Amino acid sequence: MNSSEPDPRIQSILEWNRLARENTENAIVSSMFEAGFQASESIEVFSAWLLVGTATIASFIIINAEKLAPFIGRQGFIVCGSLLCGSCLLGIVSRILALKCKIQIQTSSAVRKTFAEHLHKHVEEEKKIEGSVTMLGITVETGIRLDRILSEFFSPLPKWVQWLAQRQIKKYAKNPQAAFIPIVKSMQYQGLFAILQAIAFLAFLAAGFVYVAARAGAA
Repeated sequence: MNSSEPDPRIQSILEWNRLARENTENAIVSSMFEAGFQASESIEVFSAWLLVGTATIASFIIINAEKLAPFIGRQGFIVCGSLLCGSCLLGIVSRILALKCKIQIQTSSAVRKTFAEHLHKHVEEEKKIEGSVTMLGITVETGIRLDRILSEFFSPLPKWVQWLAQRQIKKYAKNPQAAFIPIVKSMQYQGLFAILQAIAFLAFLAAGFVYVAARAGAA
């Protein structure tokens, strides 16, 4: 063996070490994502609480419109009502995104669990098959055909769903955290709409005080 050539055994150990470190790092990142997903429930609770409060206030204003109109005026009533309706709409969107996050998290968790179980069974069968074919002096392909799995899974779904799924797979094919990216994006939008919901509610309060003060000053 040429002394300048690297020792294959050393190269194998280095590659083994690299893969072990990379897999552990990816697993830690995945656990960090899973821990962060718990924030979705807190955002959902806040949004639901604010949505209920906003709807209650909106109902009260509608029922007592004749009594409140003199205090804030016609324009003030329209502005305050619009802000309340906007807050409710944003809250509903945030709740829908919270439901989407919950479904994605539960589905991802279930898939990982069952995938690990099936993979473990396959590894055991693979060892038995490889032992048998080695004795016969032949080689067989025992690897899992991911393309067939995805094809079978997407086949009953609508064409547009298949297109979107394939697009996401191609986009994040080299990302080891690809399964978590859609959940992270859903959480970002959930938090954004919850913030906008709160801002709209605060704007309603501010507008109410402004219009009441303006009417009081005019009087």
